Amino acid sequence: MEGLKQGGGTMQAPKPFTPAEFSREVASRPTPPPPPPSRITPSDFSSPRPTTSTSPMTPVPPLATPAIEEEKGGNGKKLLLWGGILVLVLVAGIVGYFYLYPMLFPAQTPPPPAPVVSAPPVETPTPATSTPAAQPAATAPATPAHHSFLTGVSTLPATLSSVDMTTFRLALQQAAAKITAQNSLTEIALSATGGQVASSSLLPLLLPELNQAAVQGLFNDDFTMALFTDANGSWPVYVFQLSASSSQVAAQPTVTSLETSSHLADLFATDPGTQSPNGFKSGQASGVLTRYVTFSKTGASLNFGWVSDKLVMSTSYAGFQKTLAALAK
Repeated sequence: MEGLKQGGGTMQAPKPFTPAEFSREVASRPTPPPPPPSRITPSDFSSPRPTTSTSPMTPVPPLATPAIEEEKGGNGKKLLLWGGILVLVLVAGIVGYFYLYPMLFPAQTPPPPAPVVSAPPVETPTPATSTPAAQPAATAPATPAHHSFLTGVSTLPATLSSVDMTTFRLALQQAAAKITAQNSLTEIALSATGGQVASSSLLPLLLPELNQAAVQGLFNDDFTMALFTDANGSWPVYVFQLSASSSQVAAQPTVTSLETSSHLADLFATDPGTQSPNGFKSGQASGVLTRYVTFSKTGASLNFGWVSDKLVMSTSYAGFQKTLAALAK
């Protein structure tokens, strides 16, 4: 429009346009202001920003302090996170072990024992039997009557209130006090409550090495006892008869064992003194083989000898001879 006015309404020829003029025109135009900087985020500090040579802005130096603080804060959060996970795992393990496991797998208790059923007792029928007629009550056999093995001798009774050594010796001493004849043989009828004293009761009393059962198997219960009296005192004599089921051969080991007894002095009516240290010896009296041992008291000697089925035991050698003469043939 300005050209038309200047040319008087005529169209002026276009002015040629060269690139140089265009460059000058462009250079003369004002430079637009730079765009505002973009918002800075924490991630921008962790990665380097690309730089362009076309930006006329001066690069801003990186801020080190926010990056360090962000890194420290990240490590703390990680530690808290892993610590929380570890606590949860421990709690879950404890709950599972002490609560869930017993619920899912309860302890098995053994079944109660089966009750024992006992079979009812079988009743065995009892055959009917006829009741026997009443029999009179059996009574213990009385002590057999005493039969003396001696002939031509007098007899004195001697009763024991109890069968023991003290009572026995006292009875012998009381009987001896009644005998006045010298070199005499007097039978003593020895009895206790219930009858005559049995050999199975007297021998174990005098010689504890013997037991009652052994004596009963060897000798009869009935035996003969006497006192031989001389100037030295009164000396007991014992005569025992073998039982029907025994013999000298069977009884001899028992008689021989008496030689080692420590109670031989109990066969005497009074203390015979000290036994000879030489022990038993073999001897003979009126043709009967004997075993004998002497004691320190005058006239005291123990003599054993067999006469047929009878064992004669005398506490005096003279009394042994007197008894052999009085034995019933």
